[in-house]
Amino acid sequence: MLRVRWLAGLFLVLLSASGMADCAMAREKIGGELVVYSAPGVSALFEALVEPFAQYTKDKFGVAVKVDIVTRSVPVAWATLQTEWPNPSGDVYLLYSRHIDEGIRRGYLQPLRSHYSDAEWARFDPEAVRSLDAHGYAAPLIMTAIVLAVQDSLPEDTVTGWGDLSGDALKGRLTFDSAMSVGAGYSAVAAAALVQGSDWHDWFKGGKFDEAAARPTLELMRRWVGNALTLTQGSGTVRPLLARGETLVSAWWWANTMQEIRNGLPLRIVYPKEGTLTEVQSGPVVTSVTKNPVAAIEWVKFVHSDFAAQVSRKLNYLARIPLVGEDPPPAWKDFLVKAKQVPIDGFRAAVLDPAYNEAFIDAYRRIVLQEQ
Repeated sequence: MLRVRWLAGLFLVLLSASGMADCAMAREKIGGELVVYSAPGVSALFEALVEPFAQYTKDKFGVAVKVDIVTRSVPVAWATLQTEWPNPSGDVYLLYSRHIDEGIRRGYLQPLRSHYSDAEWARFDPEAVRSLDAHGYAAPLIMTAIVLAVQDSLPEDTVTGWGDLSGDALKGRLTFDSAMSVGAGYSAVAAAALVQGSDWHDWFKGGKFDEAAARPTLELMRRWVGNALTLTQGSGTVRPLLARGETLVSAWWWANTMQEIRNGLPLRIVYPKEGTLTEVQSGPVVTSVTKNPVAAIEWVKFVHSDFAAQVSRKLNYLARIPLVGEDPPPAWKDFLVKAKQVPIDGFRAAVLDPAYNEAFIDAYRRIVLQEQ
């Protein structure tokens, strides 16, 4: 109840300050319901915006839009959109960059850039906009970063970077995600390429995956697997192992690790000396066939608004990329100082490209897991 009151109070203050309730602008038709496909990592933020958004649309349009948040993993949401097309159950979706590119080609999505003034669009971090490269169909919302979550009990000089993952001190006490199970497993491959000094661009050329070029990196990963307690399958399997102390070091998301430290787990973050792998993920996209286009566009803009930024901060949602001119939270400032960022948006796009993915996964299975 206190949280709801806080959100309502914050919303009214920001609404008044920004003039969003200008009824003179409320001449467009808007439907009363909107279906938004979210993802587990951001659903808490989206849920917190539902009631304030209803109040916002009531003030602006005279209709309190009821938003139904459907939480699914991004691949499942994308598969659902494809299966249900041309009558998708959702109006708004969270998708990965490769899905957005394919959705644009298939005519699934409508562009968002025209709904923003130049001044509004300029508030998105320009580097994030370039990394996302969504052609104006989506704006950047989240920055994912892979760091090393390390138990406080481990001496500080034991782990300083990715290259230490094959060391004897971590034998049987190391975890990282499997590329056979979750997308974060591809980030581990990018980390090994960083250690190996391999240019992954050489792996993906002319629609063919060059296994010989990638083999040294995959063989290094095989040594990491030999040192691992297990290969994890996402945050749901990472956290329990860290909480029980079975894992001494885990390659994990920066925001998740920060949250667990705040929750009391005896961990510290090591920003690998070779580089912290980062990727930009988009905010919501709108289908080209939505039956409630005004509400859909308004929801997208609301998610990216200053109000949403304040809610995000209250929820300690650290992965959100600050807007230009916004005073970032202390944790974000600390990250920018300590992390040597290495963007891997291009690597993820290449390795997930259907032209290369099947051959890559086959090589990963044989070289990394089966030691062939």
